[in-house]
Amino acid sequence: MITPRQKAGTRLLNLQEARALLALYESMVEVARARNWERLAEIEQKAAAIRDAASVPAQEAEDADSTNQENIQALMELIGRIQALDREIRNYIEPAHEEARQRLSDEIRGRNMRATYGSLDNPG
Repeated sequence: MITPRQKAGTRLLNLQEARALLALYESMVEVARARNWERLAEIEQKAAAIRDAASVPAQEAEDADSTNQENIQALMELIGRIQALDREIRNYIEPAHEEARQRLSDEIRGRNMRATYGSLDNPG
């Protein structure tokens, strides 16, 4: 889960990063609707890079302006929107994941049947 403040010793996700994440998640919703899973994975990698950068230990003291109440409130709102988009993306991904799992299971079952009983096309 993304939070405005990470655990002690890590830096604060800044507004620029949160806005960039929001834009990526908005793109991911559109791509998920189109069921373009390869493109979705590409965009997710970009989002992961931003999230990962925001969770590394702080190298220097935080700028007092970045932690003011107004910025924290803006971050919380952006993160809330990102989380809502994430839920929407999952609404597209989870059924597709189940469908792919079922197809794979059916294929494996078919292969096992053919291996056990032979091809029905070539009785003999």
